[in-house]
Amino acid sequence: MYLVANIDQEICAATSCRLCTQYCPEANTIQYGTELGKDKGFKYGSAYVSVDRCKGCAQCVWVCDNMAKHKAIKMEMIDQIGDQALTENISYHEKNTTAVLASPWKS
Repeated sequence: MYLVANIDQEICAATSCRLCTQYCPEANTIQYGTELGKDKGFKYGSAYVSVDRCKGCAQCVWVCDNMAKHKAIKMEMIDQIGDQALTENISYHEKNTTAVLASPWKS
């Protein structure tokens, strides 16, 4: 097992800075979903991690903690994260990207 980024969607949707998507060194690992969080009443969407692409470098954690001051991203063991966004469930369109979250791995 290894560590991957896990984004707290409530904190992320409240701030909507998107810095982690810009600084992640691995392409298409951190995406932004405009609809994530809207079911909970948040105005903005949230970033999410395609865990099968995440290399565990923690660059996003540093950016979120030190540049944005939001502390919305933590590194967690891949088998301890609930909902997973897997690359095969992501569809890329001209102006947006959508992910269908797979079933939770946690029991």
